[in-house]
Amino acid sequence: MTGCGMLAVVALVSATFGTFLDIFLVARAQNHCLGDLGTGERFAGFIWATGRLVVFPVVAAGSALASAPIGLIARLPWLARYGWPKAVLATVAVLAAAAGPTAMILYDVATEGTPGDCVPPWWPSWLPFQAGSGKIVSVSVEGASWW
Repeated sequence: MTGCGMLAVVALVSATFGTFLDIFLVARAQNHCLGDLGTGERFAGFIWATGRLVVFPVVAAGSALASAPIGLIARLPWLARYGWPKAVLATVAVLAAAAGPTAMILYDVATEGTPGDCVPPWWPSWLPFQAGSGKIVSVSVEGASWW
């Protein structure tokens, strides 16, 4: 199953599994960074999660639709006779379809789940979000003036 069928499967899996993974990771990061949440904060988190139940499937479907032309390129007559370009382009299309939901999960964990400079211990060190020192660093430059 290649082409649009595979992209539909990726969109469906991303819309269901990705939504709950996003909500779970954000809740876990907030629990680590903020501790036990109050009633108002829990209600705000519930409203945010309800919005993600609507927005995340739209992002997954949009990402799959945006990657559909990549699969169509593999069907061009001069590429269709070779096997490896079709496989490479199908892989690229699947990765492009998964890129939108993956970026949304990373964005949500970095913005919603980690207030301030708090980084959960399970956050991979190779991802760009890292806690800063929280200090403003001043660097003196020779010949620079205040005016």
